[in-house]
Amino acid sequence: MTDKIDVAIRRILVAIDGSNHSLAALDAAAELAARLHADLAGLFVEDIDLLRWAGLPFARELRYPTVSDHPVDECAMERQLRALASQARRALEEAAARRQVQCTFRVVRGRVAPKVLEAAKEADLLTLGFASRPVSGRVKLGSTAREAAEKAPRSVLLLQTGSTLHHPVVAIFDGYEPSRRALKVATSLTPAQGVSLTVLLLCESPARAQTLQQEAQDLLRLLERTARFHLVGGYTAQHLLAALTSRRGGMLIIPNSPLLPPHEVQRLVDELHCPVLLVR
Repeated sequence: MTDKIDVAIRRILVAIDGSNHSLAALDAAAELAARLHADLAGLFVEDIDLLRWAGLPFARELRYPTVSDHPVDECAMERQLRALASQARRALEEAAARRQVQCTFRVVRGRVAPKVLEAAKEADLLTLGFASRPVSGRVKLGSTAREAAEKAPRSVLLLQTGSTLHHPVVAIFDGYEPSRRALKVATSLTPAQGVSLTVLLLCESPARAQTLQQEAQDLLRLLERTARFHLVGGYTAQHLLAALTSRRGGMLIIPNSPLLPPHEVQRLVDELHCPVLLVR
């Protein structure tokens, strides 16, 4: 019997703020739109918190590398946001033209995370930059990306500067419905010929792993795909990182699994340097 889970991705939303991470997300979103024959929608949020901050009498703008500060007001911030929105539009249109995909763009005003989550309801996939890079040089999941990872009504693809979409794709499988959906998404992102999919079996015992592998193989057979299989051996970020260390992939697909607590998913994503697709 054919599996009825629908994984069609017809509209991809990408949030663009002008940062390098968001531009990496834009490039990946455009590439996916081309692969999947999907439409691309760009969103720029005029951050109302920044505008309120700029309206305060003591607001100052720090400029590096001179480490000098300058007064900033609400009008100046408005101009900066409009300029960033124009840059975001141009970047979107150029990326869409290179991949020959249809695109739309809109600007909204409000708090960034709620506006992004609201817009995500109208898309099949939300694509976001991972975060800004802090002074320490270590990349951590940013507040908007973190909130989207926890609350987005649709699947979320997170990328950071320097990460690209390449094979093999690695998908986590635990036998629950979200992981079956994740496996279907994975096959839509891999070529029909050759083995470019790795499946991590999320369980602790080899006996359970055999059962999971058979379930995954049955589904993959219907989808005319093959995969390599590996046992994770536990349900923590540490277990998954150990399984991933020797199996570098181009994208990790994580289902909304009852076996993976949200804090473990967050720890895992914080430690990774590859694109991460969280499948709802």
